[in-house]
Formats: sequence, structure tokens, C-alpha cells
Amino acid sequence: MLKSSKLNLISSLLHNNFKHTSILRNNNGIFYYSTTTTTTTTATKTTTTTAINNKNLNLQNIKGTYDLFPNEQRIHKFIFDVGRGVAERYGFKEISTPIIEPFELFNRSVGESSDIVMKEMFKFKDYSNETSAGSQSSMICLRPEGTAGVIRAIINQSSTNHLTPTQRYYYQGPMFRYERPQRGRQRQFHQLGVELIGDQHPRSDVEIIDMAMNFVERLGIDKSNTLLKINSLGDIDSIKAYNEALKKFYTDNVNKLSPISMKRLERDNSLRILDSKEKQDIELNKLAPSIQDSLSTKCKDRFNQVLKGLDCLGISYEIDQSLVRGLDYYRHTIFEIQIIDNNNNNNNNNKNKQQGLAILGGGRYDGLANQLGYKYKEILPSIGWASGIERMVLFLDQSKIQNSIRPIGIAITHSSLSENAFKMCSDLRRNGWSSMLSTYNLEDDNISKQLKKFKNDPAFVIILAPSEYSNNTVIIKNMDDSTQSIIPLNEIDNFLENNKVLKN
Repeated sequence: MLKSSKLNLISSLLHNNFKHTSILRNNNGIFYYSTTTTTTTTATKTTTTTAINNKNLNLQNIKGTYDLFPNEQRIHKFIFDVGRGVAERYGFKEISTPIIEPFELFNRSVGESSDIVMKEMFKFKDYSNETSAGSQSSMICLRPEGTAGVIRAIINQSSTNHLTPTQRYYYQGPMFRYERPQRGRQRQFHQLGVELIGDQHPRSDVEIIDMAMNFVERLGIDKSNTLLKINSLGDIDSIKAYNEALKKFYTDNVNKLSPISMKRLERDNSLRILDSKEKQDIELNKLAPSIQDSLSTKCKDRFNQVLKGLDCLGISYEIDQSLVRGLDYYRHTIFEIQIIDNNNNNNNNNKNKQQGLAILGGGRYDGLANQLGYKYKEILPSIGWASGIERMVLFLDQSKIQNSIRPIGIAITHSSLSENAFKMCSDLRRNGWSSMLSTYNLEDDNISKQLKKFKNDPAFVIILAPSEYSNNTVIIKNMDDSTQSIIPLNEIDNFLENNKVLKN
């Protein structure tokens, strides 16, 4: 049933036989109907326009998302570039996977009872499979993390098995989690991550951690303000034994748990309670069983080898037995790099440092590929880490970030030189210089207006004036100190290079 307003509009269109109705577009690209009715009187002609307008339209970005303008994008690019450089120094190569993935991929890998799958996934139906009779729609989602997608990709590609050489990948891009936006955490966020696939030696754990520390240091984050926390979950049998010990402990103390952790206990997800940020859970967790009591001798020996490797490289760390990470696929080594407040510690003793904000985290996930369709019976060993870019932005040394390349401005003092200016701008770009006109409508602006429109963007402006240009010279104005020089056309490149103007 059509609403009356729509019926009236259709009736009006039919009545006028479309002769007096136009479909127009306003300045913002919004299409609307315009119906014009003409009434003749002795003195006036009245025109009435009926339109769907957007006067009161107020479209805001979705909660937990934000726009990256050039300065913010410059900072993000710096972090990615540093990460790319570090990863490639360790022999890693870039991989890219889709933003949308099958929901089941994360249901299996991250864990169906995890907070991410239970509460934080952006999931929806994929109706593309409903084209044929009897077929049903499947669930797809926006990826909440990058590791599972990389493992799915190599399984699809059949590019690895337990006998192939170790594969090393790094990736970057947006991830999505439906959680409460807060400092350094958004619903759409960006990650840089690395994955080392196919090697189970403890030295691979050490190298991955060394790469993470190298990355943080190259961002200019003060080493004295960071703390590497590390733990071992052991193998699958150790994790099962520890889960049972935790389950009994929390069941005996269920009245002391927060409501959120009570639900985790009901879902048989006791490990996640250790990671709780609720005050009453933190106090209770101080009395919880130690995971070290559940580790096999083999798992303890492996963890000790990792610690020995860190000692060999001079990497400081703190063993944190409450560290579990938020994903179910972790095995053996897990770690975080946290920003800590040195004002809250006693004589810089790491043991007394306050719990900080994690800017990078990772661990080993042996067997994840086997859960996702890896066709060989042998367990595929893997380890990696990921860093949230929005968190990194809060703490990096922005003085290390190179300023954006300032373009070279082109201006004219006479309209007859507009085409010459346009061509010069194009030629400079082909020679590797960033250049721009203050306006495309050069003929209508005098030189003063042109220079004003540049604001502070260009470091130098090349001015074409009839008398100088006829002698194959131009005026180059330094916009920072207002000095000017007359330079031959064939010496422009040399002048810019001598004045340390950067090329793209």
C-alpha cells in the first residue's frame, strides 16, 4: 500500500502527463522531482516548486569510526612504512586478504564462546547463494583480526605443508569489532601484523618477539616506557588441564565474580576471566591457580628455551602468568608489549610496574590451520603478532615523521600566460616534482589573489611574468621568507634541488 504523499506525487505526474515535471539534481548530487504549475492573473505569474530537499540532512560518521584527513593519514603511513621496512628486513613479504570473510572462519579460529564472536562481530547474511532453488544464504562478516584470513589464504592456495620452507608474511589494513569506543580503540581500526608459518623451534618465537621490539623502537617509542610481558599456555593438553583447574576455582568462588565473568564461566570460557578488567575479577584472579602447575615438562622446557633466547638478545621481559590473550587459537608462547607508567614503579623495578596499555600482542598458534581445513595430519606450527595503529599513534615520536612534500606553486601576472603555466605544471610533475596551480581559472585572478590562495602549502612559487618569460626566465618566490630570484627556464630543476625541495 503506497503512502498518501507518494500517491499524490504519482497523481500529479499523471495529471500533468509529465509535461510540467522534471527530474533535477541539486549541488550535492541529490535527485529530486520538480513540478511547475503556472497560473495567469492580471498582474502576476506564480511558480510553485515541490521538491524533496536535504536542508535538515545531517549525516555523521558511524559511531566508532573516523575520517583520516591528510595529516592523520601521514602518521598512519609512517607507521605502516616503518613496519614494512622492519618486516622486510626479517625476510617477510606482504600479503593482502579480503575485508569480508565467512563467519565460520572466525567462529572456528577465534572461538565460538570468545567475546569477539559472541559480542563483537559485524556479521550479516550473504544472499548471493539464494539464486538457485533450495540454496540458503550463509553468514559472512567483517574481519575482526588478520591471522585467520592469512591461514585460510594459504590453505586455499595449497602453498604450504610441514615439509615446505617457512613462509613469512606481513599485512596491514582495517579490522572491525563491535565494542565500546575508547582511547586508542575504535570499531573500525587498523592493524599491522606478521605471520611466520611452518617452524616450531623456540628461536622462531624469539625472532618474532625481536621483530616486534625492533618495530616499536623504530617508531621512536621510548624503550624505558615499554614492557614486554610473556607467558606460556603450553600445548592443547596443558590448556585443557588448566581450564579444568580454573573452572573448579571459579565455580567455588562464583559469588565473587563480575556478571560478565559469570557468563564466561557458564560458556566454559574460564581462560577469558583471567583477562578481565573488572576490579572484583582482578582481585580474585590473584588467588587463581597458576598455569605453570598445568604445563608438562616438555612445555616448560620449551618456554625456558624461549626465555633463554630473549636473554641472549638482551631483551628484557616480565613473566605474567595471568596473560592469556583474547583468542582461543593460542598455544605455548604468548606476549604483549605494553606502555607503562614509570612514575608508578619503585626504582624502575619491572616487577612493580603498573599494568599498562597493550600496543602490540601475539603468540604461537600451532594447529590453527588444521582446524581450518589444512589437509595434512601433521600440526602446522605458526606464530605471529599484530599491532593496533590507533594505539601506536598515541605514543610514537612524531618528530620522526617526515613532513609532507610541499608542492611547487605556479602563478602568472598576465592572463596570456595561463596555458604556459598549465603546461609548466604538467612538465614539473613529469620530472618528479609535486606542483599545483592556485586555481584553474587563472585568467580571473590577479597575482595577489593567486598567492593568497596557496596559503602555506608551497615552499616556492614559480611566477610567470610577460617581460621575464619573453627572456626565457621566471620569478621564483620563497614563500617562507618572501625572497625572490630570477631563474632561467632551463635552471629551474637545479634551483629546486639546491634549495632541498623534495621530489615525489
